Amino acid sequence: MSKQRVVCVDLDGVLNLYDGWKGAEYFHPPRPGALEFLKALREQNYEIVVFTVRWAPHVWDWIREHGLEPYVDEVTDKKPPAWAYIDDRAICFTGDFQETVQRLRAFRPHWDGAPREQETPAS
Repeated sequence: MSKQRVVCVDLDGVLNLYDGWKGAEYFHPPRPGALEFLKALREQNYEIVVFTVRWAPHVWDWIREHGLEPYVDEVTDKKPPAWAYIDDRAICFTGDFQETVQRLRAFRPHWDGAPREQETPAS
């Protein structure tokens, strides 16, 4: 990788319209605005790494099929050093463990329609 700042972007649930696992061969369509999002990152001179558990050659096929290839530098299932990680299943640690546990209890990815449980104070 170059000396540019790296941004890792998750595939399922961020770049595509993921709504649950449907098998290794199934790829959801791109999320509206994904192309423009990647273009905006590139215009800010970020190196863009797609970080996913999926098999990289299949992901590259999906990227090419949807015209995203000019904006993606790498696809990996390893967590590379990065300036930031953009993921639909992340909780940002802000230095407070108790708050983090509370946020974890209430967490649901944006695409999961399940009702959120009531937050309860951490014990």
